[in-house]
Amino acid sequence: MNVVVENLPNCITTLRIELEAEKVGKVWDAVTGDYTRYAKIPGYRAGKAPKAVIEKKFKKEIREELEKKLLSESCREAISEKKLRVLSLAQIEDVELGEDRTMKFTATLVTHPDFELPPYKGLVVPMKSTEVTEGEIDESLENLRDQGADFVNIAEDRGAAMDDYIVVDYRGTIEGKPVDELFPKSAKPLAGNDDFWIRMTPEAFFPGYCAALEGAKVGEVRTFTIEVPADFPVAGMSGQKIEYVVTLKEIKTKVLPELNDAFAATVQEGKTLAEVRQMAREELGRQKLADAEAGKRNAIMSQLLAQVECELPVDMVRTQTRRILSDIVRENQSRGVADEVLKENEQQILGTAAQNAREQLKGTFVLLRIAEMEGIKPTQQEFNYRIAQLAERYEMKAPKLLKELEKRNALDQITEEILTAKVLDFLASTASVTTIPAGAK
Repeated sequence: MNVVVENLPNCITTLRIELEAEKVGKVWDAVTGDYTRYAKIPGYRAGKAPKAVIEKKFKKEIREELEKKLLSESCREAISEKKLRVLSLAQIEDVELGEDRTMKFTATLVTHPDFELPPYKGLVVPMKSTEVTEGEIDESLENLRDQGADFVNIAEDRGAAMDDYIVVDYRGTIEGKPVDELFPKSAKPLAGNDDFWIRMTPEAFFPGYCAALEGAKVGEVRTFTIEVPADFPVAGMSGQKIEYVVTLKEIKTKVLPELNDAFAATVQEGKTLAEVRQMAREELGRQKLADAEAGKRNAIMSQLLAQVECELPVDMVRTQTRRILSDIVRENQSRGVADEVLKENEQQILGTAAQNAREQLKGTFVLLRIAEMEGIKPTQQEFNYRIAQLAERYEMKAPKLLKELEKRNALDQITEEILTAKVLDFLASTASVTTIPAGAK
């Protein structure tokens, strides 16, 4: 077998393969022999028709069977011979079968990117300190106090002031029309609400909204106009003047619980403040350790990727970009970002998704190459554990999930995820660390 390799851009490789007549002839004769044994030819008993007659009558079928047997097998042999890292076989074309029984064809392959691995063992990376400071524990306890805060109506007879919590009914109109009538898709919260809570700050709701309510007393109705800011994320609304009619129903202040053993018992039954403080220290330590380990791995990947430049398979980049783009859009929609805003920033979002896709794919190929160099492989136990984790997450039985993943051809992806995680663990275990002091940027 003669194989000529041509490397093309974007991780495409073509193989021009020529098979010798002897090999093709053996397979041709074997296929023809099968037809001779079983084909029914008028005038001949089964298995007795001359080879020439069989070849003439079933020439098309014999050739199809010959190609089925030889093409894929020859591609595998050529890939192994040339030690190519192949992702997929894109197509086989230009098949030529000579009168002398030689065969030629071209196979187009999608291959792994070609790059030189940079040094990857013993990398020096920054790692955040896992030391827990007293200030961080104090902040954690203050957050717990904040979660347990009570909101009580103010006792004194005064108007609303900044940092108060107010409860209002309001209606907003633009030139006499409800805001959501003019902007039905995005502006419903601006049009009106009842029993709406606001913490009085200069920027709350709209800049100037709370300032217009300073000094208002319970039961008072105020009417004022707010100009929509220029950077407001709804197309056409910036610069609009909304007239608000607001009824102040309640003025509240936030009362934090005292930091004592009684408060500690509400956090964890039967615990003292000292014990809750120790629990906070331990939990912060676990969080810091997890964050530091994740940061260590991110730093390792950043160092490696900065030293690798390579082309990537175009179709894989497109697929990964679409996946990331979908995640970005879904996340922004869940945060309440309007579709109009996403549309306005479409090119920027697409660019971010494409860049992330390239970095993720490049990182995967780098880790897979290291796995190859170090002989790192996932075990069946690790695979089974990962499937069990996913089954629990999706509330499915593991065998059913396994069948579903197999149907979607997703098992290789699971194996790849396990493998790349193992490689990252290996790199982290060999890395040297420079510790960033607690509190440092």
